Amino acid sequence: MADRITFDRSLYLPDAVTAAAEAYADYATIALEPTTEAVVAVITSTVEHDPETVAHAFANHVLYETIARRRQTALDEGA
Repeated sequence: MADRITFDRSLYLPDAVTAAAEAYADYATIALEPTTEAVVAVITSTVEHDPETVAHAFANHVLYETIARRRQTALDEGA
């Protein structure tokens, strides 16, 4: 069964979702479905990993990527 996580563009950067999907490619198959308001990640875990753990870790990584990218943008603009 696939997990679907919706990342609203008002909170999460689409490129952060893409970066996290690439980072988790060894743990699950993650298909991204971008819309005008969100990016939906469809996560199909591999047999070796717990699907719920992978989904939660992936969501945390998306949040991390968003924060890191926004901080870097703020630093670049302030320089």
